[in-house]
Amino acid sequence: MKELLSAKKIKIIFILAFMSSLAPLSTDMYLPALSEVQIAFHTNPFYMQLSIVSFFLAFSLGQLIYGPISDVYGRKIPLYVGLIIFIVSTFACLSVDSIYAFIVFRFLQALGGCAGVVITRAIVNDNFSFKEASSIFALIMVTSSLAPMLSPTFGSLLLDYFSWKSIFTTLFILGIILLLCVIFGLKDIKEKRNNLKLDTKHVLKNYITILKDRRFRIYIFSSAFAMATIFAYIAGSSYIFREYYGLSEKAYGILFGLNAFSFIIFANINAQITLKYSYSPYSILPKAFFIMFIIALLLICVGIFRLHFVFFEILLFFMIGMLGFVAPNTTTLAMARFKNNSGSASALFGTTQFLIAGFVAFIVSVIEANSPLPLAFVIAMCLIVASSIYFFIIPRRR
Repeated sequence: MKELLSAKKIKIIFILAFMSSLAPLSTDMYLPALSEVQIAFHTNPFYMQLSIVSFFLAFSLGQLIYGPISDVYGRKIPLYVGLIIFIVSTFACLSVDSIYAFIVFRFLQALGGCAGVVITRAIVNDNFSFKEASSIFALIMVTSSLAPMLSPTFGSLLLDYFSWKSIFTTLFILGIILLLCVIFGLKDIKEKRNNLKLDTKHVLKNYITILKDRRFRIYIFSSAFAMATIFAYIAGSSYIFREYYGLSEKAYGILFGLNAFSFIIFANINAQITLKYSYSPYSILPKAFFIMFIIALLLICVGIFRLHFVFFEILLFFMIGMLGFVAPNTTTLAMARFKNNSGSASALFGTTQFLIAGFVAFIVSVIEANSPLPLAFVIAMCLIVASSIYFFIIPRRR
């Protein structure tokens, strides 16, 4: 464990976590300012939603661009390009006076910010052994998970004292700080340069080759459906806790933070046991998915029998916590399948995860999950599908 906590590795983990957090920060800090931005641009809620959708679209599909580029030209060049696009487009969001231009630059902001997310996974896969990778991914996720937990509060705090532009000013400054951290703090990161081409034919062929790998598909889809429960929870929990169960806004905020903290606790435990006690992701994942399968069944029971919200909350706490075991280990195993083209593998991993999670959140909105049963049913179905997909690998692996 001393090796993991060396100053050099702590620095790398911090920078990589920063890289993974910048794009999520750009969304979560922005959400409290929607009404102010709407007033500033004299527009309507439709365009505000469009500014969010455009960001998510670019964030999802942009990863497919950076993955192959980073495999050919190394990790730093596309990362520099992405961060510069992020910084310039963030500044542009502060300067424009048209909602249409604002939406375009939000799209470009996500297109630049997603570089850090996809390249982070590639850098870990390039520079750390299989044994270390699971711990590193877990520690990065522990650090980066603070972003969605704290950024809405921080965004609201800025709005209490300044205008909505203060949020984009903060993001602009963070982008510059991250660029400097990458330039001066990632000097020793290995660069991956392969005999790959960037024409459409070779890129698609490479993606098809990766997707043909059965185990890779199992890891990315089981992880994607498991992580989709977070999106479902975010989409439906506010109304259920505040309207259905009658909790105050303060109580809901405390529970939201507590549930987010459960991921940090469990991911930190995962980091400890994989490196210090040499537990393999192969031995951790079956147990984690089995427990999540049980949680899925219990959630449905809570919804059917309309049990007290305490039971619902306890199950949500452990569900989110178990993702601290699932996320880093599925990431490690999926990325380990393709050491020579980590960028492309990371791009497929991230895009698949985000598209499935976004679709699940859409389903929650469509069915208007305003009571525990429909939300529990969606979450349970995600967990059951994730567990079922993963356990397909067990007979062949044995």
